[in-house]
Amino acid sequence: MRERIPLQIIVRVIGIVLSTIVVILIFIFSFMPKEAYPEISWIPFADTGDHMVAYAALGFSLFFAFLQIPGSGKPHKRVPVPHSTLHLSSWSGSAVIASLVIGTLLGIVVELVQPVFDRSREWLDLAADFMGLVVGLAVALLVLKAVGSYFATRPWLYDPNWKDEVDETLKNDQRRATESSSRT
Repeated sequence: MRERIPLQIIVRVIGIVLSTIVVILIFIFSFMPKEAYPEISWIPFADTGDHMVAYAALGFSLFFAFLQIPGSGKPHKRVPVPHSTLHLSSWSGSAVIASLVIGTLLGIVVELVQPVFDRSREWLDLAADFMGLVVGLAVALLVLKAVGSYFATRPWLYDPNWKDEVDETLKNDQRRATESSSRT
């Protein structure tokens, strides 16, 4: 039977591919001449709205590019602990921080370089970029919460160590049962 691709790799690759596409599109639209810039009527607030939508997509994709799913990775021997479930607050913080920092730095670089391409430097756009990152991260966390509840009850889908943990828990339960029966 062929070995499954771990969920961590799938999530990370999708995040990296989406992030790369979004960054390329941000560069294209940020550095094209203002006359050639397309009119996007479905996004409110004109240029500021464009920035928010683009950086929301960046925040969403960067989050998944940096997300480290607990238990994912190479199988290893470890001290037996009760099986962990997916908790957003305990393990997604580093992905949120990395996404905010990288997205904000990209926004700063774009605003600093735009005058070279005959585009105006507007610091309000940087505020819109940051707000877009926050919106994208909020959407990513909502998606993660919805999908995470599915995976929390199915550790065999993402954790290569789940069988060892289950076996160790069963052994401990059997040992406790035999100890309690021998005492009586």
